[in-house]
Amino acid sequence: MARSLYFAYGSNMHLRMFRRRCPGATALGPARLRGYRVEFTRYDRTRKGGVADIVPEPDAEVWGALYEIDDACFVTLDRYENVPRAYRRELVRVIDDAAAEHEAFTYIANQTGHFAPSRQYLGIIVQGARDHGLPEEYVQALEGTKTLA
Repeated sequence: MARSLYFAYGSNMHLRMFRRRCPGATALGPARLRGYRVEFTRYDRTRKGGVADIVPEPDAEVWGALYEIDDACFVTLDRYENVPRAYRRELVRVIDDAAAEHEAFTYIANQTGHFAPSRQYLGIIVQGARDHGLPEEYVQALEGTKTLA
């Protein structure tokens, strides 16, 4: 079965939750995507707040987790991300810890506005960032995101 690289920047960074969705995935470590920033551009009734997206910004970068996954995992993720209604899958260029560039798929939202995330949802993202050893400065910036009460 074919395997591809997947860049997660939101709740899919959370290792325990992601392994339930994609048990055959291999976590490859931290990676960063230049020219984007994290925003919360869709409201999700299940999450009761905004959900993560990446939006272009020339001088910014998004840190996340790089995984190697198979086609079956993409089927699961497409369903989880509600493709094509809520998100679309796109190919991006990320840089791993060894400064090597890779093409990886990620999910980008079909934006509907700007919404604060719930505290619980943001906690999942922060835990995922810690799971993959993302830079502490980046984790702290995530923690500083304004959430719903």
